[in-house]
Amino acid sequence: MGRSDNTYLWLHELFGEISKVSSDEELSAVMLRYQEENNDKDMSAVLQDISSMTKELLFLRKIKLLSGNDHKLSALSSDERRELEEAEKIIDENRFEYYFQPIVNASDGEIYSYEALMRPKSSMKLGPGHILKYAGMTDRLSDIERFTFLNVLRIIDENKEKFGGKMVFINSIPEAKLNVDDLRAISRLLLKHSDTAVIEMTEQSEADDDSLENMKERCRNMGVRIAVDDYGSGYSNVSNLLKYMPNYVKIDRSLLSDIQNSPKKRHFVREIIQFCHDNDILALAEGIETAEELHAVILLGADLIQGFYTAKPSPDIVETIPYDIKHMISRYHQEREDGRGQQMYFADSHEHIYLERMMKSNIKKVMVGTKGNGAVTLSGDASTDTQVNIVIEKNYCGSVTLINAWLANTGNRPCIDIGENCDVKLILNGDNTFDMGGIRVPQSSRLTIQGEGRLTINLDSTEYYGIGNGIGIFHGDLIFEQSGRITINANGQTGVAIGSGSGGNIFIKQGQYRIKLRSDVGLGIGSMYTNCKMFIHDCDIGIEATLARGVAIGSIGGTSDIDIYKTSAKIFLTGLELVGIGAVGGESSRLCLHDASTIININGERCSAIAALEGSTEFAIERAALRVDSSGVQALGIGGFTGDIRISQSTADTHIKVETPMDMSKYLKTDETPEISGRFLFTVNGEDIYSIHNS
Repeated sequence: MGRSDNTYLWLHELFGEISKVSSDEELSAVMLRYQEENNDKDMSAVLQDISSMTKELLFLRKIKLLSGNDHKLSALSSDERRELEEAEKIIDENRFEYYFQPIVNASDGEIYSYEALMRPKSSMKLGPGHILKYAGMTDRLSDIERFTFLNVLRIIDENKEKFGGKMVFINSIPEAKLNVDDLRAISRLLLKHSDTAVIEMTEQSEADDDSLENMKERCRNMGVRIAVDDYGSGYSNVSNLLKYMPNYVKIDRSLLSDIQNSPKKRHFVREIIQFCHDNDILALAEGIETAEELHAVILLGADLIQGFYTAKPSPDIVETIPYDIKHMISRYHQEREDGRGQQMYFADSHEHIYLERMMKSNIKKVMVGTKGNGAVTLSGDASTDTQVNIVIEKNYCGSVTLINAWLANTGNRPCIDIGENCDVKLILNGDNTFDMGGIRVPQSSRLTIQGEGRLTINLDSTEYYGIGNGIGIFHGDLIFEQSGRITINANGQTGVAIGSGSGGNIFIKQGQYRIKLRSDVGLGIGSMYTNCKMFIHDCDIGIEATLARGVAIGSIGGTSDIDIYKTSAKIFLTGLELVGIGAVGGESSRLCLHDASTIININGERCSAIAALEGSTEFAIERAALRVDSSGVQALGIGGFTGDIRISQSTADTHIKVETPMDMSKYLKTDETPEISGRFLFTVNGEDIYSIHNS
């Protein structure tokens, strides 16, 4: 009996079978068998309707199973559904091929490495973006990750000679979770090709910190390099970059497009490249499409170049790029070396540079150290602003002498920028002026200032530093041995005249210092937010400041440990929360004054002349004179608001005067007499609290 003899039974059997199918292929096989067994035209139409309905049900079932992406899948158009089906077939069958785009050296155009770029094989001409889009919707990114690594590493394994020992960048999806077996298989191949493979991750990866840390740990253990892709395409910052600790940073195309016509892009890219170089990271400019863009990024210092202009992706592993492009790269690199593109002058190791000549040649930057160590001298007219600044290359060991030099910079950049691992002597002669920038000394370097001349540093920016380094950064050793005067005038929101945000060694051995600050948070000499230990002797210091919160000498957020001897110090502070010598927020402060003369005049809402304002204070004075005038709503002369203070005095003269409406009784222990030798007078609102005079 044919199927048409019992239509209801026949349909019952058909629906029973199609209810069990799980794919379009299984459905097609069932429908084909029933069509072959029934030639009735009307029933053929019914079969077509059943087939269409079942395909829709299969699709809806797939949506239901894919939690988290329901709304995306249900919103797909009919064309997108067809693309989704094709994408799944491509992934199921591993239908991928790979094109290799050369990455070239920015100095000579030689091929440095290749990037493996996925190309799906499909008559629908789906691109990599389609595959990643639909793989994300269907929770199949782990399949893409697995196939990418296995496929590319297999190509490397089979074409070692063609790659010629050059590295291959492999795109990774850190958020894709691989099972243990896949990880082992990939790790074996990565370990085998650790000298070739570079794992490339996008900066905007959605992987959690644990996943990133695990990947970095695996790479470190295998000796595999890491690259960060698309840097600058979204929210980019140093901490976001450092969490990867990469070997390469690929600067995103969005920052490089038409960069030759955008000063802001050039400034930002220059900062990225400089950061890379400071941290031993190679900076790669990707997406270069014109000769003008190529020119700009080479002048900015990019190490590597990738883009359609230098070489397009190819299924073949090309051995070289066109000769004319290589020649162009070499020429641009030489231009950078010569300094013409950035108005730079490269000083010889022993050269006397006349700043007026730099002005006439429109030179803005003098590079010191590119031609080895030595002794470079720059001289000018003290009344002429040359608009020149100095960059000292890393590893330089030598001296820079300034004679009546007027230097300047823009954008809160230093007038003298010292590179990593330098040992620099700055010798001052005559009258020297720095405008809009001071001297940057990185943590790995040392600066010694000598000479009989004077230096005035004028700062006016949101964040500032005079001699040292920026907020949140360590500075290197600062050694002051000059006999002349250093003057620092600063206006801004936050900053330090001598020192940095995170601290470093400061040795003030002689000289005169005049510091004037006007800012919300400010520090004269010391470390802003970490512990400060200093020795100051044989000098003359004068500090005037108007601050909402700040310290003349010491630390704002850390502890302070300071010795001052054979020194004259005069400090005048006005503002809100202030300390003359010591710490505002640190746990402790120790000050030893001997063979010194110190005057502190402080007027603030909440203040003390010598103290850890919120901690313990230890103060010793020997063969010295101290005068304190402290006034304010909550004003203390010496010590902080915890009342924890220890004072010792030997053969000294101390007079502390406080004017405040605050009840001082809980901060003054009148029943305890400090160890005093000499004269010690403590006056509160005109009344002598302590009056000791002995030998």
